[in-house]
Amino acid sequence: MQGMIISNPKLEFLRPVLERWFDCIDRYNAVRGDGDAPYWHDEKANLGLLSAAAWMAEMVTLQHTQTRKQTEDGERNSRADLLLASPETRAYFQATQRWPRVNSLDLTQALLDITSDAKRVSHASDLRLGCLFAAPQKAQQGATPEELQDMVDDLQKINTCAVAWYFPYAYRKLRNEAGHYHPGIAVLLKEAHG
Repeated sequence: MQGMIISNPKLEFLRPVLERWFDCIDRYNAVRGDGDAPYWHDEKANLGLLSAAAWMAEMVTLQHTQTRKQTEDGERNSRADLLLASPETRAYFQATQRWPRVNSLDLTQALLDITSDAKRVSHASDLRLGCLFAAPQKAQQGATPEELQDMVDDLQKINTCAVAWYFPYAYRKLRNEAGHYHPGIAVLLKEAHG
């Protein structure tokens, strides 16, 4: 089960990146096998996959890039987790990750917090994005198809500029060392204003 919704036209340039992000997850799982999934790790690992997807989509990226921000006291140095650029557009990402319970995503505040952080990474004229990776988890047993559909429905209700989700059928029964099942991942993007 996979999909994406891009509701902000400024983020439409990310469509080919998000499409290839699914491919990067599959490739990682094919190489690493059933004992690991990239979304079990943190936002740095998942930004790496998003970065690889951008390169596959003929764009460029730079992680942990230096930026400049205009403040009331003049310019100051800042840092973005990821710069993603095409010849026409560039975006600065600030990212975090959460591992919510399958039946209780509750991601709105985390998305607002990371989007607020994104305001501080560059000039207001730049496209700055809060990026939240969410790898739902469930203890003791895998998520049912109904629970997966409920999660997708819940993701679509969150006020985002773009959201993509990937719950690969072949990996829904994978569990980590702690015995938690992580059926997949979602990435939520929100533009920082101000």
